[in-house]
Amino acid sequence: MCVADGATESIFSREFANMLVDSFISSLASEQSGLRQIMQTVIEKAGSQWSELLLTRTLPWYAELKAAQGSHAAFTGIRLSPASPPASKKRLFFQKAAYRWEAVGVGDVCLIIVRDDELIKAFPVKSAAEFDNSPNLISSLDGPGNTHIETTSGELRQGDTVFLLSDALAEWFYKSHENGLFPWKTLGKINSEVKFRLLIERLRAAKQIKNDDATAIFITPGKLPR
Repeated sequence: MCVADGATESIFSREFANMLVDSFISSLASEQSGLRQIMQTVIEKAGSQWSELLLTRTLPWYAELKAAQGSHAAFTGIRLSPASPPASKKRLFFQKAAYRWEAVGVGDVCLIIVRDDELIKAFPVKSAAEFDNSPNLISSLDGPGNTHIETTSGELRQGDTVFLLSDALAEWFYKSHENGLFPWKTLGKINSEVKFRLLIERLRAAKQIKNDDATAIFITPGKLPR
């Protein structure tokens, strides 16, 4: 699964973000190579698709100037695979690993893992203080040599919850956690798009979250994504 967040100031950034997502999902289904290599391929493919999109559009001169700068997006994706069988029943009892996970990211879309009411993983941004107005982004003009790609990996256990959050929501999540709250419990109550929209509206009204796009995916091992 993955989330891409197009930069508001870029032209056709929504389309570029969708291209990154589609390319990543299709690449995961067809390739077994490492996520860094897969991400390089994804960036190159999405960039080519974005360039082809421009050829189908007639743009005014000011939009052509924007197009010459490319489109930009933040992205984080994760690949899950069943954990290897334990070497012994003792290891299974203590560790209970359900899945291996690998993640790849560029920018400020965040992967967060919660276990036993503790935040155990934050990637690639690790705290609220790290958010700013100039995150690393993928450009539609990038070749296969993007140097901002970060990767990480680990194990999931039964009961862990995995979150993928766009930047505004991730910043709220980190701030809440740093203030001693449990934002994963707030998100865990969301089971419909209507409830999610109401939560975002309430957070915006209370000025607890920036007025920006908000996207969230969260899963637990053995359950379907919400």
